Amino acid sequence: MPDTSAEVVRSQFAAFAEGGVEAAARHWHPEIEWRAVAGAADDVGVIAGEQALRRYYADWSATLDDLRAEVDTVLLEDGERVAVAVRNAGRGRASGVPVQGRYYVACIVRDGRILAGREYAAADEAVAGARSLRPGANP
Repeated sequence: MPDTSAEVVRSQFAAFAEGGVEAAARHWHPEIEWRAVAGAADDVGVIAGEQALRRYYADWSATLDDLRAEVDTVLLEDGERVAVAVRNAGRGRASGVPVQGRYYVACIVRDGRILAGREYAAADEAVAGARSLRPGANP
């Protein structure tokens, strides 16, 4: 298992690219809380628990072929708090059109697993989010 919070987050995205949702879920705390970018098309509010996050990832996998994401840059690492820049890419399942993007994620990693995460549209928001993220307090 990775040693630092940033390594856990990086490993989670790499595991998804290599082994899908099952591989990624090994990096999640059973009571994980996650939130997509506020106001984005996939923002359903707080995603609470491992099973709910599995469904969220499965929805993305059903929409895009060859979906992958990787940590591009670690923006902040302070103990269990980490903020990263993520590059993602895939191909529309119905259209075949390639898509790619970049977003930012703030996480709390505890005991080698991601306990809470929130996606952001901007790097400075993710850094501020990592500093203020509180599990159980609507990430």
